[in-house]
Amino acid sequence: MQKSRRKVVRRKVLWGARLASLNGERYLHCMATDISCAGARVKIENQHFIASHAYFIDLSNRFAYEARVVWQRPPEMGLEFIRGYRFDEVPSEPLRRAIESEY
Repeated sequence: MQKSRRKVVRRKVLWGARLASLNGERYLHCMATDISCAGARVKIENQHFIASHAYFIDLSNRFAYEARVVWQRPPEMGLEFIRGYRFDEVPSEPLRRAIESEY
């Protein structure tokens, strides 16, 4: 049996989420396919999201995670969470406006 490299076990999910650039100017739909407190695997249709860091927007739990992209194999990418914010605490004003437009 192959041992996982992850420190935290991820659980399988299938829910809509968003990816956003750190300045909040790019805001894309994505699908989370597994998640843990340390990171997530997401599928994105628009593979032009070439950035080393992004926000993962968890709409169902109203939380935004600053994340580092640790791997990309289109159409999927792996994210490592660095810091989490409640929606009203997100440091980017354009991103807060984009999130608010979802509701």
